[in-house]
Amino acid sequence: MGMAAADLQFHVLAVDDSLIDRKLIERLFRISSCQVTTVDSGSKALEFLGLQEEHDNQNQPCVSPSNQQ
Repeated sequence: MGMAAADLQFHVLAVDDSLIDRKLIERLFRISSCQVTTVDSGSKALEFLGLQEEHDNQNQPCVSPSNQQ
């Protein structure tokens, strides 16, 4: 019933204010078979993790469109 090491997939949360850097990081981790979510600020990362409530409903997290979970 245990999961084999090959079945495990890491989920990486990459935070960077540069779109180019976020795309690069996302591509590098995907090559390593990681699930990747990218956001453009620390506060949005905390919101994604559920550690900070969203103060302004218009300020939606910039989550990578390829992985919105």
